[in-house]
Amino acid sequence: MPREETFCDRTVAGGRPMVVEDAREDDRFAGLPIVVGGVRFYAGAPLQDAGGNLVGTLCLFDDQPGSLDAEQLQTLEDLAAWAQQELAATGEMTRAVEVQASMLPSAPLTSGEWAIDGVCLPALAVGGDLFDYGIVGDVVHFGLGDVMGKGTGAALLGAGVRSAIRSTHAAVVAGVDLGVTTTQVARGLAADLARAESFVALFEAAVDLDDGYLRYVDAGMGLCLVVRADGRIERLSADNLPIGVLPDDHWTEQQTTLELGDRLLLFSDGLLDLVDDPVSWWEPIGRLVSEHDDPSTLLDAIALLTVATVPTDDVTAVAVYRRAVS
Repeated sequence: MPREETFCDRTVAGGRPMVVEDAREDDRFAGLPIVVGGVRFYAGAPLQDAGGNLVGTLCLFDDQPGSLDAEQLQTLEDLAAWAQQELAATGEMTRAVEVQASMLPSAPLTSGEWAIDGVCLPALAVGGDLFDYGIVGDVVHFGLGDVMGKGTGAALLGAGVRSAIRSTHAAVVAGVDLGVTTTQVARGLAADLARAESFVALFEAAVDLDDGYLRYVDAGMGLCLVVRADGRIERLSADNLPIGVLPDDHWTEQQTTLELGDRLLLFSDGLLDLVDDPVSWWEPIGRLVSEHDDPSTLLDAIALLTVATVPTDDVTAVAVYRRAVS
């Protein structure tokens, strides 16, 4: 029905609770279709959004006349205040989801024989996983981080981690040792992580698009594999701890090469909850990589796993393929 033909429109316009004991006896409402249709009693309290805008009401209807005593009216106002808080919280969370999504790469990356894509699927509205990739000249940098925990707290820390890592990208693509840049990131995050009693598992890498030379650092992630063109599965990892575990820790750069036909998948530990064998995870996940010839279809398959099995942790993945170009 048109808004002007509702009780709630009058309540919002008045900006305060309104009680109509018998609408048929009230000249303001007697002619409204909803009253002609049978509604006699109405009580409503206006609701505001986080910006103070009146957006609706919490209201009661009955087909019999009625009234509210002082205690009942107070209860209605208390319930409206609670509903208003929920509206504000929902609005803030919706905005947080939008902001976190905007901080991720917006599209897959392709360059000649190379194809890169990523996905982040938080267990809650927002999460502590993050990924990034980009290309500068003939070097692609990519990485994935997993902040301990999930939800809003982890997301806030994740935003700081992302900014700290991005500040090193120019150095990384210029060839600076990834162990050095990761140590730099760790020093910058140390105070925040200590206060939050948290830590971050991180994998950062840079690959030369001409020859496939891959430099990487693994800070406690341990969840990266390469499926070679001949079907062999190799795990990329190191003995380094996550950032934030030890205050004066250091990290070391590792190297390998991605040849034509090789496929790399980097992911957070939430994916382990979705495979049949989380102990020997490289076998089922390696098969999953082998079955998909494109990073985007691989990530779609991972997303489907989160639908089939409800995830208890954030699931994030980055796929890097070096494909033979015909």
